Amino acid sequence: MARDAELDRLKSVQDDKFNAKQRAYEVQQRAWEARSAARDEMSQAYEAKQRAYEAQQSAWNSYQSTRSSLSSRIDSLKAQQENAYQNMKRAFDNASSAHSNRDGAGARRYADEGHNYKAEAQRCTNERRALVDQIRSAKAEFERYKTPFQSAKEAFRDAKSRFEAAKSKHEQAQAEFKRAKADFDSAKKAFHDRLEKVRAQKEERRANNREIAKKAGVPSQYIDNVWVKKDSDGNYNIYFGGIGQPDGEGHGHYVLSPSGKVTYARDPHEAHGSHNYTDVKAVHEPSGKTSNYFGGDGSSDGDGHGHVVVDEEGNVTYERDVGEERGPQNFR
Repeated sequence: MARDAELDRLKSVQDDKFNAKQRAYEVQQRAWEARSAARDEMSQAYEAKQRAYEAQQSAWNSYQSTRSSLSSRIDSLKAQQENAYQNMKRAFDNASSAHSNRDGAGARRYADEGHNYKAEAQRCTNERRALVDQIRSAKAEFERYKTPFQSAKEAFRDAKSRFEAAKSKHEQAQAEFKRAKADFDSAKKAFHDRLEKVRAQKEERRANNREIAKKAGVPSQYIDNVWVKKDSDGNYNIYFGGIGQPDGEGHGHYVLSPSGKVTYARDPHEAHGSHNYTDVKAVHEPSGKTSNYFGGDGSSDGDGHGHVVVDEEGNVTYERDVGEERGPQNFR
């Protein structure tokens, strides 16, 4: 049976679409792997950023706690220092006045008092500076953690940017795969629809061929595996029983006319000859010989007919098969 060209074309299209779908799937998988790797990198960068943030926040809290706890003492010392300074200034002014008034004892007393206030002011200054240094140290510790956090923050932003690019690329590949899959599914459906149609047509032909073979009297064991070919005259040529296929070597051959009459019958492995023709026109010659005409176009003795001459004793003296050229080789 001849191949169906449209089915072959649709099969080729289906194969092409399948290959395109597979390529798109592989691209999608590579994009997914790149996206997953970028996501892992982003997650690691986020965790590093969080650790750096927590370290910075801890240093900030420590700085704020130190400043909060020491600020009131610093303010108190500042006020105490100012008060001691004013008292010192007043004591030295009094000592100077007493000295001017030739009050030596008073001048010494006020001078000692002034030195005491001066020492007190210095103690306040020293303590205040020490407390300020503690605050500065806490702030410096906080500043030390700011740079690593900013670096971690930048690294996370870069990793996130790479992830977003990989995600976008994967989504594009995913969309392309969906399109390729839809194209393949459409091509697959078209092929299978055509395949079902071809199978239905094949089954219909088999059923028709089976009925034609039955009408022609083909032996029952061959009925389900025959090849029927209709010629230009409307005759059905039925082939069966060949080796490997109905019309293979040693096949049988029946011919059924449009009127339903078997005009030729040759069973598998049977010799070819005039005896296979069932529609034979016998003409008795005056010489006593009989001319048998068969297989002609439209009639037994039509164009291209076969011709066998048998003498009175039954010997074949002339034999020409259907379609064979006339010549000396035909005489026996």
